[in-house]
Amino acid sequence: MRPSIQKSIPILLILTFVSAAMAAETADPVFRAMDDELARSMNRLVIEGMPSPYFLGYRVRDYQTITVSSRYGAMVESRPSHDRYLYIDLRVGDRTLDNSNYFSSWGSIWNSRDGVVEENSYQGLRHQLWYYTDAAYKNALETLARKKAYLQAHPVKEEVPDFSIEAPFALIAKPVALSVDQKQWETKLADAGKAFATHTSLEDWKMEYRAQAVNQWYVNSEGSRHLKGEIYQFLEISATTQADDGQRLTGFLRYVTRDGEEPPATPKLVADIQQMAGQLQEAAAAPALEEYVGPVLFTDWASAQFFSQLLADQLALSKKPLVANDRMSDMLPMGKLAGKIKRRVLPQFVSVTDEPRREDWNGIMLAGYQLADDEGVESQNITLVEDGRLQTLPVGRQPTDKIPKSNGHAHSTPYQMTVPGITNLIVTTSEPMKTDRMIEELKGLCKDQEIEYGLLVKRLEEPSLETQYRWVEQADGSKTLLTAPLTVYKVYAKDGRMEPIRGLEFDEVSVRTLRDIVALGKDQTAYNIMQPTIFQDAYYPASIVTPSILVEEMELKATTVHEPKPVAQNPYFH
Repeated sequence: MRPSIQKSIPILLILTFVSAAMAAETADPVFRAMDDELARSMNRLVIEGMPSPYFLGYRVRDYQTITVSSRYGAMVESRPSHDRYLYIDLRVGDRTLDNSNYFSSWGSIWNSRDGVVEENSYQGLRHQLWYYTDAAYKNALETLARKKAYLQAHPVKEEVPDFSIEAPFALIAKPVALSVDQKQWETKLADAGKAFATHTSLEDWKMEYRAQAVNQWYVNSEGSRHLKGEIYQFLEISATTQADDGQRLTGFLRYVTRDGEEPPATPKLVADIQQMAGQLQEAAAAPALEEYVGPVLFTDWASAQFFSQLLADQLALSKKPLVANDRMSDMLPMGKLAGKIKRRVLPQFVSVTDEPRREDWNGIMLAGYQLADDEGVESQNITLVEDGRLQTLPVGRQPTDKIPKSNGHAHSTPYQMTVPGITNLIVTTSEPMKTDRMIEELKGLCKDQEIEYGLLVKRLEEPSLETQYRWVEQADGSKTLLTAPLTVYKVYAKDGRMEPIRGLEFDEVSVRTLRDIVALGKDQTAYNIMQPTIFQDAYYPASIVTPSILVEEMELKATTVHEPKPVAQNPYFH
């Protein structure tokens, strides 16, 4: 009898937990409205002669935000806001062929979200769910018809199902609320911004603080449901200047914290601003190089940016979208590593995991932590690269020919469709190298290649911040997979002395560059970042844990973007 008693205890505990969760949900008008309208839609939503939905998912995302921003020391904005949006995933057809992954117009690329009532009103939300579900159903029928017509004219070589089968997953957490002293942040930005006043060559600077409590309710017709909440604080500081030849240089500081962690206190913030502005002025006064071919050592923020752009960016969108217009394909680029599963993409001494279930790294709260993704699937820790070979991809519920199931890595940001992506990307090496040894390796490569110096890059340009200041457009032909170096130094092979330089951008960079890594450092550091998606100006919080990176050889060329300098002097300093 004893074994049967032992087995019954976990079952009782589970039943108790489930009963408590259901009772809490029953009292939640958001869940009640979603559940009731979902049940009615799955049972009754049908046009005679047309298929009814085979899957329906509702996601309500609530944003409570406080924004404080300043420019040139003056307050630009200080306000709270509250927004709530509904996202509907309604599918007709079946899992092998439904209305997803086909885009008939430019507008269909963007996510269809709808504003809903901001209070927890059962009747108000239920009405909007009914109204928007009706529109989503009609749109799904039209899209499926167009998709079938497209496939008749353009048959695919390999038929892969449109939607994966996943086990129901439930996660019910307590909603979070924002508790931020708005006035205190106005004072903090004003005090920290004074650090710019001594850097007289700057043309402009901006500071923006944003605190956000995000609560998400999710239910689907398979039985998955979650309520999850996160609190983030974002602090972005940028400053810009120009060299004598018109090259624009834009420095930045970016802090992303989660839950109880705070951005730096004012003294640390002032010190960081002084360092960033000083490096910016130093770069503007440095000589411009025309070209460079040789080894490059990436440290500090540049190491995280390197893996964000060359690895994480190239793992996304693993299945080619179907588009009515070939020009639309440029808006939906497939990751350049997506088709390389089981092939070597990094040196044998490098492995990479993505760990959404990991909360912190050496005491730093990781921004990508999550237990359920935006499709209601349980998030899984995965090994992306093992001993240099790509093992899998971060995926959602859209299967590929090699990955039939989701691993809980679907992300949705405002105005974009749900796409897969990294969460907490962790780069490790079996052969870590101390910092001084990395410098010696850089010098050794220079001697082997018979060149006078190598390059050390501490920071790359951040397009989302730099474009705020640009007066001229960057030519399409000058864009590569890796943004231009911002804080960069010559390291002389003979004596190791360092000199700042500027004027270069990467040339002929491809994912093949990852295989040219010859060493990784021992200085593994966590960076909370805003990871870009395939959509312009669409980002989400993520983390990259990486050491410094030494690449054997890279080519850089003179930058092609120069702007006329202001005619008159900056009145702020005169």
